[in-house]
Amino acid sequence: MKLSSLLSTIAIGCVLFLNIKTASCAMYVYPMEVELGVKGASQIKVISQDDSVEFIKVNLKKIEQPGTKQEHEQSIEDMSASGLIVTPDKIALSASGQRIVRLVSVIPPKKETTWRAYFESVNEANFIALPGSDDKGSKTTSLGLNVIWGALIHIAPEKAIASLKIKDGSGDILNDGTIRIPINELGTCDKSGQCQWKKISQTIYPDTVVNIKDISFDKNKEYRIKYKNWITQSNEELTLSY
Repeated sequence: MKLSSLLSTIAIGCVLFLNIKTASCAMYVYPMEVELGVKGASQIKVISQDDSVEFIKVNLKKIEQPGTKQEHEQSIEDMSASGLIVTPDKIALSASGQRIVRLVSVIPPKKETTWRAYFESVNEANFIALPGSDDKGSKTTSLGLNVIWGALIHIAPEKAIASLKIKDGSGDILNDGTIRIPINELGTCDKSGQCQWKKISQTIYPDTVVNIKDISFDKNKEYRIKYKNWITQSNEELTLSY
């Protein structure tokens, strides 16, 4: 699922397997998108809407090439080497209760990284994982309802650098900096510095290339963008380089 489609919905999954007319998610998470900025820490609430205990597992995946057609998720075998701690990763959630899941970036990456944390309601046997047990079923086994929520996690780099480069002969832009750039406006400027601004909505992540629709860059002109720097929470302007 691409970032754009994820953010247009509240949850990744509340998937119904039994033939019943209605069903509601027994738990939900908030917020659905978090940013680990300068302090390198944030949190997500897991909230019960059920009248019984919920057993929840947290599964973390890294998003590669975010915001592009090549976007995909990658499982991380050694989480200790990822620099991101999620605790707790197992939750026994009491009826109508709530728990806090803490996110800590212990080793800031060289460039901003993006993750997705999945919160899945599972059966008790899978939650406890007794020795010799081969029961890997989700809560679907007993209730017919598999509840999976996915939250986006953005981790700030050790040094924030905003930089965009125009790729020759196209409308492509490369982010060769260390943080994502959410473009709000693109300005075409003449030698006197006068710019004609065009509203656009395009986020470019580090080391990715995106095409700006209906734009063909001219080397004889200067181009600038307006964006919000999520690290400093300030509106900034940036000149594109060649």
